[in-house]
Amino acid sequence: MYLRCRGVPAAAGAAAAGVLVLWGLGQTAEEPRLRLAVALLSTLVAIVAFGPGLTGADPALERTASLPWPPRRAAHILAVMATATLIAAAPALTGEPLATAALMIRNTTGLGGLLAVGAVWGAQWAWLLPVGWTLAVILSGPASGHLYQEILTWMLQPAATASAAACAATIAVVGVVTHALLGGRR
Repeated sequence: MYLRCRGVPAAAGAAAAGVLVLWGLGQTAEEPRLRLAVALLSTLVAIVAFGPGLTGADPALERTASLPWPPRRAAHILAVMATATLIAAAPALTGEPLATAALMIRNTTGLGGLLAVGAVWGAQWAWLLPVGWTLAVILSGPASGHLYQEILTWMLQPAATASAAACAATIAVVGVVTHALLGGRR
């Protein structure tokens, strides 16, 4: 019942459909940078679909729960990250992957952290941070040479880039903790 009231089945279906379409488009691309951008967009679609469900329909009702909400919220966002990773990586099981599994996991967890922080402002705005940062990175492209450039464009950095992994992990932890403690606003 919790999953249905949070719209998880509908979000999973929408995420799977979006990822499948993007994976099909990515298979036609021959340029590696374009394939990487499509892989990033597929992780974005997989994670953003779950944004509206990060906040319950009635905040007053949630305050009356007998069990504390922070562990539930943390478990929810972690489950969203895991589910989105599985959905984003699933088409690669049947065909040629657009990106490595490590890159998909890194991007999905980092974007999930951004989604969780966005949900604190409100479920209707949860998509804003991940979409805004992703579009800025896709338009500017991966940058290297300076540490701050690698951190700002962490989504398009190679999977072995330690600064990109640290940035994504930090964003994920901050997102999970922030959402667990503050919850989402309707």
